[in-house]
Amino acid sequence: MLVYTIRRLLFAVPLLLAASFLVFAIVTSFPGDPCREKLGQATTPEALAKCRKDLNLDGPFLERFGTFLGGAVKLDFGHDLRTDEDVGDVVLRRLPPTIELAVVALGIAFLLGSWLGTRSALRPGTWLDMVGQIVSSLGVSIPVFWLGMMLIAVFGVWLDWLPFGGWSSVDVAPGTTFHTDFLLFESLVRLKGAAFLGALKHIALPALALSTIPLATITRMTRSAVLEELGRDYVTTARAKGLPERRVIGRHVRRNALIPVVTITGLQLGTLLSGAVLTETVFSWPGMGTYMVNAADQRNYPVLMACMLLFVVIFVVVNLVVDLLYHWIDPRLRTGLSS
Repeated sequence: MLVYTIRRLLFAVPLLLAASFLVFAIVTSFPGDPCREKLGQATTPEALAKCRKDLNLDGPFLERFGTFLGGAVKLDFGHDLRTDEDVGDVVLRRLPPTIELAVVALGIAFLLGSWLGTRSALRPGTWLDMVGQIVSSLGVSIPVFWLGMMLIAVFGVWLDWLPFGGWSSVDVAPGTTFHTDFLLFESLVRLKGAAFLGALKHIALPALALSTIPLATITRMTRSAVLEELGRDYVTTARAKGLPERRVIGRHVRRNALIPVVTITGLQLGTLLSGAVLTETVFSWPGMGTYMVNAADQRNYPVLMACMLLFVVIFVVVNLVVDLLYHWIDPRLRTGLSS
């Protein structure tokens, strides 16, 4: 296991280097001039030249990439062209809301999807199986932005049950002092019941909207995996020995069916962290998605490169963790045996 972990870590280094090169090449090839966007159309050629020099836009491509890579290693991505804030500081403030939103959405998807998928497999052809298949179909068919607007209209405006905007300490828990930007997680760790309930209310609608696609995927994958395991010989043997059905399903079938489910769940987490742009835009969520959308509209190169590179790093790290969990769950992989 240790050798495999080291090998995967070493493989991640050239992968991140290649991804950094692609991010830099793609962003710098975007049409438009960020300096002209920053200074305006009536600026002087001297001011444009100075701006391009300050932003490292006037040198050879490889030299500029080397400068960008050296800064990225030190988490120095320059300054926001609009606000002149340090991009790294803004990213550190914007990342916690995106992480909390993605984790809560994935938690909803995993808990509901694994339960519904298992029940559908254990009772094929019943109404519960039909519900599982309907959820799987609707989850990949309904656009997230449309679902978000419907949730706002129904639960936020018509029924007035849940808030649909605002994610700050003032909105979540007025009078409570937070030491981090992880409002939901911090209130849970510190056992602040009122603050935790307020955070849950604010995150409920966007998390529910974001959870639909992974919910459909996890439900379908769980159903297929459980059905496959139920047909294996070891299940027949366990039943023939007189083991209770609850033990056969809980200790044997679910554990083996968990392997592909864990894999797809981990990949969904990387997708949610990097793809929550539409959900954050609809709900005005102060996360990385809205930050990147605004940066793209403004030709804000430092912000775009920082966000895209961060999403790549997150995706690579999540895949690495999934691979390690896969080997930990399945002993055949640890011993080098095939299935």
